[in-house]
Amino acid sequence: MREFAREFRELVGGPYSTSGAFLSNGEMSKLCSGKRLVGLDTLRSVLQAKAAEPEDIEYWELRWTLVYQYLTASGSSALPRRQGEAEAASEIATQKADRMRAVAELAQAREDSARQQALRAVEHLFSELDQSLPNSRRKSGHGPAACWFDLTDYLRRLVLLFTDPKTRCKEHERQSLSTVLSRVVALADMTGVAGWRTLAEEIAGAYDEAHREGWEIMPSPGPEFADPCVYYVDRYSDFRAQAGKRAAQLARESVFLAEEPDVLPPSPIDLDRYDPPRSHYRHAAPVSAVCAGALPLALWMTDAPLNWAMGLYSLVVFLGMWLACLVRRVEARPDQD
Repeated sequence: MREFAREFRELVGGPYSTSGAFLSNGEMSKLCSGKRLVGLDTLRSVLQAKAAEPEDIEYWELRWTLVYQYLTASGSSALPRRQGEAEAASEIATQKADRMRAVAELAQAREDSARQQALRAVEHLFSELDQSLPNSRRKSGHGPAACWFDLTDYLRRLVLLFTDPKTRCKEHERQSLSTVLSRVVALADMTGVAGWRTLAEEIAGAYDEAHREGWEIMPSPGPEFADPCVYYVDRYSDFRAQAGKRAAQLARESVFLAEEPDVLPPSPIDLDRYDPPRSHYRHAAPVSAVCAGALPLALWMTDAPLNWAMGLYSLVVFLGMWLACLVRRVEARPDQD
């Protein structure tokens, strides 16, 4: 439908009022944008106004029939029910079956070429977004919403690549998973890739299961948690990581994005209680200072120069903090080198 609309725009040209179809600019705009299939009579009027050759008329009738049959089979709302068109489409398909197969192959080749060009144009956006794909490290929080924030925010930013900037409004702000999944489902109709709907249903099912079965009493993990209470035990980290990768693949299959797409920054989160655990980085400083005190103390007891002792102490503290932060970063992203 998208490729047909692109070809129809080239046929109509502009302005729409000179197309010979006797339609308003608003109605013709819907036809040229792919939101509604042009009527067969309207198509013939445009071809007549353009003084099309007989072979061009045949091509467009066959091309229109292909789209009509596809939209009929899929139950798309882009197909208005007009009297006599179903019979006309059936008659064209029956009388010119061989030519219709040739037109179908040509249309498929053009669509594949357009898809590859679109993918090359936006691959840098997908690659940038992939840097924040959910990982398989388990999280902790007061409920599934806190632990599932990585997948929620990734899907939110991914959906916005397909959203017209004029209609985004405040969609760049933090949203609930249910809101994001409703937009993921809408991508199935927008892009023609049914996998979006399947993915959204699987994520919603796993999230509901997490609400029902994912709670256990856990002790307070550390001093950064002021009050011990019920924390969520994250059993779905692997699922979220795989769901994020599937969404990235579906995006590349869809590839036709909104005009001027852009990767928005991630929503702000409390990094001390999420991934990576920055609170552990801060704790590395006093731990390193205490542990490193044994070495300069030994030098001082052997009457070594004070500047040697202080220099060695500072070096050991620095190396201890660096090593602790490095270990924590590796633990936070076990799926990355």
